[in-house]
Amino acid sequence: MQLINYGIMGAAQIAPRFIAGLREAGAAQVLAIGTRNLSRTQKFAHANQIPRAYGSYAELVADPDLDVIYIPLYNGGHYAGAKLAINHGKSVLLEKPFTLTLDQAQNLFTLAQQHQVTLMAAQKAVFLPLTQKIKQLLQQGAIGEVSWIDAQSYHPGGTKIAWFQDITAGGGAFHGSAAYPLDYIQYLLAQRFTSYHGLCQRQAPAADQQSDVILQTEKNILVHLFITAKTPLPSRMIIYGSHGKIVIPNYWKASSATLYDNTGHATSLQVTQNSEFVFEIQHFNQLWYQHQLTSPVMTPALTCHTVAIIEDLYRQWTTSI
Repeated sequence: MQLINYGIMGAAQIAPRFIAGLREAGAAQVLAIGTRNLSRTQKFAHANQIPRAYGSYAELVADPDLDVIYIPLYNGGHYAGAKLAINHGKSVLLEKPFTLTLDQAQNLFTLAQQHQVTLMAAQKAVFLPLTQKIKQLLQQGAIGEVSWIDAQSYHPGGTKIAWFQDITAGGGAFHGSAAYPLDYIQYLLAQRFTSYHGLCQRQAPAADQQSDVILQTEKNILVHLFITAKTPLPSRMIIYGSHGKIVIPNYWKASSATLYDNTGHATSLQVTQNSEFVFEIQHFNQLWYQHQLTSPVMTPALTCHTVAIIEDLYRQWTTSI
């Protein structure tokens, strides 16, 4: 079986953890990395045992030995980076948020189809073993009929990055983290969101520090999302049903959760995992080997719907201030 050669576009904080997951997943290797600073690239490559280092994205995607480009660029750079890679015949695993606009997302999927390369949003949450266990429990009616989902997330890291304050660059708490719960919940329930509204806390022109959003699915399940880069609080999701609830700490990377029935009896849900990145990488590698251009799990429709919701909420927020 051919070893898949990955290139990394950008040296973001997430990249070393992704690389560790890729190595654990097997079937692939990181052959190259490219940033816009050759010295920085060389240091990163040396620290992470990557053979090839490039001082530009153009040089990276021009490497004929690379099969896949993983893109963890700043949010506003996702579209241009992915377009560059696809136009050079590379498959792309693109970090969240996939793009900042629906038009950009649709354009990328069309372009990938034209070039016959695989394109998928990097959404580790939906591929976790625990996610599969919870989805199965919901399908089996373990907590009865789901009526409400309450999710809150605290992600403070972005506030230290200059572009995080710039909405036009994809900055803001909701840009940074909303794709996790939006994709995750739609995947668990196999339902789309049909309505939504919310508020964000920002002072123009700075990006939002926190946001509070209510959504409703096509089967009338209510969902509450609170995302903050400002207020320290436990990150968790609670799925409420007629017969109980499931509590998932750090749901986007979780290996444990707890199921409670209506009497308060608790059942622990546990899985074994090292890197939470392994499972999305294994899925993407399988797509690449089978020459599937899109994922049947992280479908273009799911990806585009999430992008559209985030784009529309920001449009409302930026025109109302």
